[in-house]
Amino acid sequence: MKPLFISSIILLTNCAVAGAANKPQNVAQDVTYCELAKSPSAFSGKRIRVRAIYSYMFEVSRLKPPACCAEGDVAVWVDFSEEMDGNSKRLFHKFPKGMGFVLATFEGVFQSGGPFGDGGYRFKLAVDKIEAVENKANPSPAHRPAWIPNCEAPSAVSRGNKG
Repeated sequence: MKPLFISSIILLTNCAVAGAANKPQNVAQDVTYCELAKSPSAFSGKRIRVRAIYSYMFEVSRLKPPACCAEGDVAVWVDFSEEMDGNSKRLFHKFPKGMGFVLATFEGVFQSGGPFGDGGYRFKLAVDKIEAVENKANPSPAHRPAWIPNCEAPSAVSRGNKG
């Protein structure tokens, strides 16, 4: 009886180790916002880490570029997971209330196909980690913080504000 018990433990241990070795690493791929804007479908289903401006208000929750991209912009809806770690949740709760802009590094799974959000978004980032919040602000018609690029300006890209 004792050899059977020991054999069973060894077999279970080997199976557990083999299962852990075969489990794919869920490491985020570092992506610039401009790379995402250039070819968003290439990142579909992948775990990514991206530095971007999160813009939000009533019925808006999207990423914006931290610097102007020659490729332009891509509409990416943002959802935040209830399963974020404690540090990410603390950072999230420090975002301006109601509406705002937050420049940070976000990590999560990028999805394509949509519709997401209000139905007008073909892409979504399901954020489960927030890193390195650099700036945050409430929007104001009278003041645009310097860290928010004005990519609608006709010569913004040609002035060297590329991402």
